[in-house]
Amino acid sequence: MNQYVAVGVFGLISGLLAALADVPLVKPGKGSKQISSRKPQTWWSEVPEKRFTISFWLSFLGQPGTYLTMWMLAILIGERNPGLGLSLKINTFIGCYTGLLCHVVYCIKPLVYRGICKNLTEEEISDALGVVDKVSAAPMVIGFLSLWLGTTVIVTAAIIRGDLNVSAWCLLLNPIPSTIILLILKKCGIKIIGALGVGFMMFAILLIIVGMRIAV
Repeated sequence: MNQYVAVGVFGLISGLLAALADVPLVKPGKGSKQISSRKPQTWWSEVPEKRFTISFWLSFLGQPGTYLTMWMLAILIGERNPGLGLSLKINTFIGCYTGLLCHVVYCIKPLVYRGICKNLTEEEISDALGVVDKVSAAPMVIGFLSLWLGTTVIVTAAIIRGDLNVSAWCLLLNPIPSTIILLILKKCGIKIIGALGVGFMMFAILLIIVGMRIAV
């Protein structure tokens, strides 16, 4: 097993942890949204506090392996296309400090809500938590552009250009197809895990495939 396959396996496990981190942020029961709302939710005070703490730690433990996976892909891409490889490294670096920050915001807001919901009106609570949104709005946008679009566009371009030694079907190994599949499953009433984490699991599989081809 070479370093690329080893990191890919690590990234696969890490991606699963990151995907599971989104589950506690979704309202329990049927008809819940996949992504937690930015607005205060009354159910936040109806579930155990540890729900949001667990979500943070799953994300904290899972994200480093996903970024390491992208960094190794960037190294491989850079061997044939230095510019594209550097672009993925920069994109990965940006994702490193926006990804966890965005997830922390989703965990902090419910915890703050639990502490103030009995003493303030819903309007006052909304105003108080709205301050968090003012600070986190820009990182949220940057995180979306880097983690969802940036990684997908760069890796897809690398595969199309032949900068990664994989077949064309590997174009499906990114967050966009996995999100579509998960949303279809959700429409069918099947409980799903975090789409972005699953997307990074796909990147880990891609790294494993490339690593195995190098080893041959």
